[in-house]
Amino acid sequence: DASIIQSDGDTKYEVILDKYFKYNEEIYQNIHKLKEKINNSTDLKNFAKEIQLLEKEITTFHAKAVNEIVKNFKSNIDFIGFHGQTIFHNVKEKISKQLGDGTLLSKLTKKTVVYNFRKNDLINGGEGAPLTPIFHKLLVVQNKIQTPVTILNIGGIANVTSINSNF
Repeated sequence: DASIIQSDGDTKYEVILDKYFKYNEEIYQNIHKLKEKINNSTDLKNFAKEIQLLEKEITTFHAKAVNEIVKNFKSNIDFIGFHGQTIFHNVKEKISKQLGDGTLLSKLTKKTVVYNFRKNDLINGGEGAPLTPIFHKLLVVQNKIQTPVTILNIGGIANVTSINSNF
């Protein structure tokens, strides 16, 4: 999924474009095969070469998607937020591995790329989903939702955000 979002970064956002890019069957199968092999943090080291190769392939795929969007979008895009493809996540060990090389993506798209969101959140006591509560707060403010409120985000991993009136 790729989206162009315009935001003041605090209380307002607007989705300008949403577009879905489907992985080809080979990338899809390689992601799932690799995920099946990685059961603990040691496996990240044991399969490092495989991870690196697939990460480059996934990053290149994302770069093509970004470049297609940028080519067809007439306004300036300030930066790219790149979360990558999660293949391992362990809150207790404070480790999360997403396939995606932000530095390479920046080179291939000639855009500033913000990435590796989860790592700093885990290091600071979070569970590795730092953008979810920020976005939920923005939804509450923009849509004037009465607090307290609890929001359940159901994705690959479910996230719950509780917002009280003191936010």
